[in-house]
Amino acid sequence: MSEATSSTPTLTTALTAVAATAGVAIVLRAIKRHFSPTISSKLQCKCGKIQGHVHAKYEDSARIYCYCQDCRDYANYIASLGGNKDETIGKEFGDNRVVQFCKNAITIEQGQEHLKLAIKKKEPNSKQVYMHRYYAGCCHVPLMNTVDFLGFVGVFCDFLDEKAVEQWDGPCRMFQDEGLGQPNPPFPDASPAPFIWKLIRYLPWRKSGPFDYDLTPVYWGDDSNGEKKEEKKKDE
Repeated sequence: MSEATSSTPTLTTALTAVAATAGVAIVLRAIKRHFSPTISSKLQCKCGKIQGHVHAKYEDSARIYCYCQDCRDYANYIASLGGNKDETIGKEFGDNRVVQFCKNAITIEQGQEHLKLAIKKKEPNSKQVYMHRYYAGCCHVPLMNTVDFLGFVGVFCDFLDEKAVEQWDGPCRMFQDEGLGQPNPPFPDASPAPFIWKLIRYLPWRKSGPFDYDLTPVYWGDDSNGEKKEEKKKDE
């Protein structure tokens, strides 16, 4: 028997074992999710013109503290649209805090017309995927971050009920190397496994939720953006 032929059963056995393990993990995750409590929170912008609710299972949530420079720059830019350059929601160490849910967990009941879209100005020849970042055009605060082809969204903790936020899974941290410091002890790093699970699990709901991807965006990171005054005028 040749070496190639003898290795075939071993490879088949290994693949079967991997598939079986993955299948068991998915079943266990589904059972765990079924018995997971649903946590509800009011969603409201700073001035109260945008109001809605979030109803999400604990197993579907992830509380994330993001230390990236992009999130800080974005929050500063949105605040500047309303003339509040010094009033951002960044925390002591430069982190912005969100809770991730499936998009279908969010309902906007009032003020949908004030929900605006911001996208980072694209660099020439860049292949980077840029987020669809939604903010309140009425009071100029960031509310939600997502991408049109993903089934989940990050909602800023500042505009959810504090007690509900504390009940959702987490916190964990991302891009801590871009932070302005770290709490002691630091929060654990975000694990890639839950992220991969969300990519697959929530894909059918990628077009769910109160997200209009055809809105004309403001492009932050672009000093020549001429929509600042127009945007402010529309929502006054």
